[in-house]
Amino acid sequence: MARRLVSAARGGHLNMRGLILAAAALSLAACATPSGTQQPRRYPTDPISGFAWCMSFGCSDMQVGVRVTPAQWTEIGAFFDGTRDAADERARVARAVSRFEQIAGEITGTRIDEGGTGILPTRGLGQLDCYAEAGNTTTTLTMIAKAGFLKFHTVDAVTVRGFGHKGFMPIHATATLRENADGHLWVVDTWYYDNGGPTFVVDRQEWLDGWSPEGGTHF
Repeated sequence: MARRLVSAARGGHLNMRGLILAAAALSLAACATPSGTQQPRRYPTDPISGFAWCMSFGCSDMQVGVRVTPAQWTEIGAFFDGTRDAADERARVARAVSRFEQIAGEITGTRIDEGGTGILPTRGLGQLDCYAEAGNTTTTLTMIAKAGFLKFHTVDAVTVRGFGHKGFMPIHATATLRENADGHLWVVDTWYYDNGGPTFVVDRQEWLDGWSPEGGTHF
């Protein structure tokens, strides 16, 4: 499948007025799971034959049919060789997700993504907000799980905090894992740093209460 850019917004890219209105809508949205985080799931999720990758705020633009090489996917799988337990697997997830983001960034152009952005795009196509990050991370985790690399966790629904969800902070969204043994939920957040930077796997309740990493973007 050849890579192609698709837009979820009628008429293609949003103009500046549209971006401002979209940003306002995103910041005030009160939906259980923002639709942008679900966009890539409309397409196949296979690392070799093709998957969809969010390219812009709210995942309003995607590259469809993105493919990594078998060698690149083998590199991702190697992160999970010899996983000992659930805690060890979460640490491996963090490293694997960061590396996959780097690989996908070089293929799609999201290597330019600046961490911690969420009001207006600073670099145009290739700059992601937390909705697009959550969509891409969920795609990555889904492919990792389908390959059998996860032994102690299952991919869960995107988690959202902020106005209309949990607390009165600005809205923020991220991917989520469920621990198989006891159902404990962990968020997997790639938003705070630039493309391919640290990925954080954090207790979901702590994250809902406003967690942010030292040195990363704070609300």
